[in-house]
Amino acid sequence: MTIYPVGPKPIVSPRGVSFDSTHPDHYPFISPALELLEAIDFDTEKEEEHLQQPRENPYSGSELLQKVEEQCGDLKKLLDATEEKTRHAIAELEERVRSNPRISEEERRAWLGNIEAMKKYYLQYIANETVYRCLLEKMADHFLSSHLATITFPLRNSYGLVLGDLVTILRDHKPAYDAQIRVEERNGELMGRFEKLTAKS
Repeated sequence: MTIYPVGPKPIVSPRGVSFDSTHPDHYPFISPALELLEAIDFDTEKEEEHLQQPRENPYSGSELLQKVEEQCGDLKKLLDATEEKTRHAIAELEERVRSNPRISEEERRAWLGNIEAMKKYYLQYIANETVYRCLLEKMADHFLSSHLATITFPLRNSYGLVLGDLVTILRDHKPAYDAQIRVEERNGELMGRFEKLTAKS
């Protein structure tokens, strides 16, 4: 497997396929996550160095894959393991549909057909999510192993969304930390500020 954009999380039923816009594809967040990992010097408190010159265009294609491997290691191994688990979960869903006594044969065939039609799409959705999660975990590791307490960033390129997800990762990290994002004005420009708060007991 590799990574490429798909779309929101699919919802499959006997009546067809819909998409959950509250669970978007994570592919568009991979490039800004990489930028945050690369651009932030986790060993300095000089906030003016944080993402003052963000990329005009996101990483894509082979460059994106290379950058991901630099951060997450063997991409094929990571995605193959994820694909195996996802295929197992899909097989369990198919078995539940086959053995469901509350649906008609026609509904069963339709449901299984819809699962099959969306299988490749869903595998890609999970692959993108896996890579994004890996980058967030790496960011959390770097952030907590440094003395850095804040990250300043411009309000564009989805940096705020990525760092918002990092807040959630830090809550479940070991050690767990609370963090917050706020907006402030600097030199007449609105900037985001990510702040590490306290370790959670």
